[in-house]
Amino acid sequence: MTSVTDLRANNVRCQLIPLSEPPEDRPQVPSRACPVCGRQVDPLRAGSVLLFDDGFRYLCGADCRSSYLQGQRHQHTSGLSVAEPKEVRREKIAQTKPVEKAEEKVAPERDPRRNRLLWLGIAAVFCSMISAFFSASPFFSIASAAFTCVAATMALRAGWPSVRYIGWLAWALGPAGAVGAAVGAAYANLGGADAWLSLQGAALAAAAMVARAWFDAEARIPIATSIRALQQELPGAIHVPAKDAADPTAVSMQVIDTEKVRTGEDVFALEGERVAVDGVVQAGEAMALLYPGAIGAMRRLPGDPLLAGAKIVKGAVRILASRVGENRALVRLKNFGSGSGHDAAPIARTADLVTRFGGIATIGLATMVFLLADSRGLAAPLFAASAVLLAAPLLALRRAASSPLVVAATRAAARGIVFQSARALDQAGRVAVVAMSPHGTLTEGKPIVLEIHSVESRSLESCVALTASAEEAAGGHPIASAIRDFARANRIAPQPVRRAVYLPGRGITALAPGGEELVVGNRKLLLDQGISVAAADAIAFSIESSGHTAIFVALGGRVRGVFSLHDALRPGSRAAVQRMMDMNLEVVLLTGDQRSTVEGIAAGLDIAHIKAELLSEERGREVKRLRDAGGQVAVIGNPVEDHAALSAADVGIALGAAGGAASERAVALVTKDVRDAAAALWIARAAREDALRSTSLAACAFATIVAAAAAGLIVPGIAALLAVAVDAYAVRAGVRLLRRIELRLPART
Repeated sequence: MTSVTDLRANNVRCQLIPLSEPPEDRPQVPSRACPVCGRQVDPLRAGSVLLFDDGFRYLCGADCRSSYLQGQRHQHTSGLSVAEPKEVRREKIAQTKPVEKAEEKVAPERDPRRNRLLWLGIAAVFCSMISAFFSASPFFSIASAAFTCVAATMALRAGWPSVRYIGWLAWALGPAGAVGAAVGAAYANLGGADAWLSLQGAALAAAAMVARAWFDAEARIPIATSIRALQQELPGAIHVPAKDAADPTAVSMQVIDTEKVRTGEDVFALEGERVAVDGVVQAGEAMALLYPGAIGAMRRLPGDPLLAGAKIVKGAVRILASRVGENRALVRLKNFGSGSGHDAAPIARTADLVTRFGGIATIGLATMVFLLADSRGLAAPLFAASAVLLAAPLLALRRAASSPLVVAATRAAARGIVFQSARALDQAGRVAVVAMSPHGTLTEGKPIVLEIHSVESRSLESCVALTASAEEAAGGHPIASAIRDFARANRIAPQPVRRAVYLPGRGITALAPGGEELVVGNRKLLLDQGISVAAADAIAFSIESSGHTAIFVALGGRVRGVFSLHDALRPGSRAAVQRMMDMNLEVVLLTGDQRSTVEGIAAGLDIAHIKAELLSEERGREVKRLRDAGGQVAVIGNPVEDHAALSAADVGIALGAAGGAASERAVALVTKDVRDAAAALWIARAAREDALRSTSLAACAFATIVAAAAAGLIVPGIAALLAVAVDAYAVRAGVRLLRRIELRLPART
């Protein structure tokens, strides 16, 4: 290589031109900002270049390269040129939640006031028991009863947040029973009876009520923490377009509160920010972590949905808001435990009715027991009525029905799985049959052309050129894209065709330059056009026997060639199908291909039920027939290609649809990974089973303990202990499911 010194030695005139002032004839490309220092860098003359999966990084030199590898980044926006209006104050920008705060681990939140009330209740129970030992004195007898009443009051106040779930009447039954037992014990002692055991029993009942409040609060903390960990990802402020009077053509923005955004409005999401609304990308391009638990960024282009809480890692996008405020997926989670409204789960609605009217029924039964008690005094009727009040585990029944639903929705959202409502979650938990089209679900949905088989002597290059041109009518259909890519890779220029018509699920018809009819598609399309496929049957059978797809090309009423396409299985398809089968679900493949093509895929996945050669509308009718055969039917598919089948299903699971218009389906996934669909069904079934198991236990305990108390077989203290034992199991149904999900569905690494 000739150096500058050599040139000077040979008297060759040369001039060193600084890079900042290149000559006009030198090649130029748009400059890029250095990701470390922010200075503009010419990509052709960058001091250092790094290549990642999402593109190149152009850096000034070795120092910036070293800093970049250590994690240093320049705070600037990329991918979207925006200008901030001068009237936007820095105070508003500061209201946006910092990204660093969103990454912090959320600590469990405990209410100090509630803890103080519980400790006061425990102290009052201890004082009541001590005073009961000296019940021979009327003073200590009354003091013991008073301390029991204080403990019951502390338990009532500590558990006040539960009132909105079961109603104040149902919540007050237990503490009222403890107070009634204490009054009855004190009255018996004043009447001359030895009532120290009764006073101890009343204190024990109050202790049980304190324990109930503690169990309930501790069971609520992990669930509330999980919800808070998701919802803290949502920013409080957002960038929206703003009009610039000085330059109407400029793209400017302003910062407003997220609550002020309305459905149908445009918002910006810049690099390093969290998306504040559910919506669809309108412009721009970005790499984003699509859901709170995501570990790998994925590219988002115009038309792709985005879920609130997604983080823009690189680039910037403009989003059309589809769900805002309380309708956002991560905000709706807190309503999954509700027992009222159309979207409520049946089990939660039933539990809500039982707890609301159960309180009135329990008071009525206690009153009846009090009036019919066989006693001349007041103590025995009070004991009997108090035992009935203490025995009613209405809180356990309500918590057991609602908390598993909230936990299931929360943990699913952390994995990019969005249930439309608690009712949809309950339906997903009752699914017996799962139907899906293998293409784009079990397979990658990106077929490639393996080879072309000639049927006649006509040039294959001409067939490919005509087919590639005709496939333009199919737009972005995977098979059309595969054929066009094949032609491009083999440097075959498309020949123009006329009157190209795309027939969904079948193929394309067009007119070749010579006026001959061109038909590209499956066997059914050619037969419908009156074209015999006998000459290509042997070739097609060989292709389909290998598990590949055969696409026929006919010109002038005769088959000229057959494309062989292969669509590889998605990673994890086998694991997803196995999980469904472990749940005793029947898996059905609905496909438009020949049966022989799909049999290879089905055999590798142990799927025996195949419905082949079905058009899109026919798949919908087949799903209805599966429903009529009995059992809930779920369909896993893409929102556009499998629209008919998804609409006909009891539970539609839309791949890659969360945040967009198709998120109205019962279940919407952020990704197109079929493993997430299997996980959604498992979570829904686990939640429903846990809710049914816990509520059944609580209901049986309610009937048994209350009946025994009404018959006078158990005293108030024993009734309270039995009811709290039920609470200790039932109110923790959500916590048990939370741990079970973490063990069975660990985060991907």
